[in-house]
Amino acid sequence: MLRAMLLVAAVVSVPCAPGRAEPAVPDGTWLVNQRVAFDVFTCKNALCGRIVWLRNPELRTAEMCGRTIIWGLTSDGPAQWNDGWFFDPENGATYNVSARVESSDRISARIYKGFSMFGRTEILTRITSRSLPGWCGTAAAD
Repeated sequence: MLRAMLLVAAVVSVPCAPGRAEPAVPDGTWLVNQRVAFDVFTCKNALCGRIVWLRNPELRTAEMCGRTIIWGLTSDGPAQWNDGWFFDPENGATYNVSARVESSDRISARIYKGFSMFGRTEILTRITSRSLPGWCGTAAAD
């Protein structure tokens, strides 16, 4: 799950620097390793991710649902995002994350502590909002 969460972090990004082409923003709801789903949103000069679904019903609390789990990703080209952070709600740890948009429905994220070569690659897939049972903020999630 931790790796899945880190992948989520990779999806979130910061707008590119002045003078560069605007990157393709991975809007929407993204699922990481069938464990957590998040919505992408803009925060300050970056894109972030907010938890909207957790596979583990015990984690679907007011504290976790809606929590920002991805932040600080900056654009490094039209499909590449770097220097972000990912919070894993299953273990409470925070990781580095980078991501590459592979298609409109797929993102490859590298989640790691310290050095990318010691991390793991996760695949994020776009899903329809509220398409999973137990969505945060619904009676079924309580």
